[in-house]
Amino acid sequence: MSGDGMNNGSVDLQGWVGRQSVVEEIASGERASRLDSLLEREASNSDAQTIFPLGHWLHFSEDDVPMSDLGADGHAKLGGFMPPVDLPRRMWAGSDLEFHSPITAGQTLTRTTTIESITEKTGGSGRLCFVILRHEVVADGTLATTDRHTIVYREATTSGNVGSAAMPPREDTPEPEGWDWVRSVRPNEVTLFRYSALTFNSHRIHYDYPYVTEVEGYPGLVTHGPLTATLLLDAFMKSHPEATVAGYKFTAKSPLFANEQIHLVGRSTGANTHEIAAIAPGGKTAVAATVTTAL
Repeated sequence: MSGDGMNNGSVDLQGWVGRQSVVEEIASGERASRLDSLLEREASNSDAQTIFPLGHWLHFSEDDVPMSDLGADGHAKLGGFMPPVDLPRRMWAGSDLEFHSPITAGQTLTRTTTIESITEKTGGSGRLCFVILRHEVVADGTLATTDRHTIVYREATTSGNVGSAAMPPREDTPEPEGWDWVRSVRPNEVTLFRYSALTFNSHRIHYDYPYVTEVEGYPGLVTHGPLTATLLLDAFMKSHPEATVAGYKFTAKSPLFANEQIHLVGRSTGANTHEIAAIAPGGKTAVAATVTTAL
């Protein structure tokens, strides 16, 4: 592990810890309705439309910058608000969310983002850098959501893997046993496109097949981590329509790819706690998560 916080031999990444950004948006009923369409949820008929618990992700895009400020991967260039990490591959590693109060369409949202920590490590897959952001979303002056978001930066793909990884989706496997409920989904290229458009996410691994296979070495288009997390929480809420979600924590363990079957599963672990997961073909857990509901 690198303990001095140095990057490229000259930049002290720890100098970015504590930096803050404040942005403001109006909660959009239109965006909420489009997410409902993507999830095949019934649209709200009330005047005060309550937005899906993860709806704040629709309103604050990290890539909402001029084209000239985008990097080679489609994300905003590093070195402004985000630290200039010299590792080119970026993934959403997980989030730990608390839902304090619902957000409704038309409310003024203020998001304060703080860079909470930057940790460099070296492991079996090479150098890694974890950046934890704490987002606090206030709706009309009331704290609505706290979201601790972990981003991981990784080394470039080795030359032996570049351009040789493309392959068909992994084969379907039976529904896993031992869970209280199972829902199966199959995000395809259209699903990924619509989610990218909805969140203004320009990361090329989600839509640029030559780039994702030839440059980043993945076998196909990568399903967004937050999309999988959204599908998983949606499956929980459809299985527990009376529950009020108070907390949601998920960790991405391995990538999922377009056109693959994903089993979304869950089981109760207590009076108001649940274990849920996204299971990849072959039975491997791709996303592990917990949900806490209000008593």
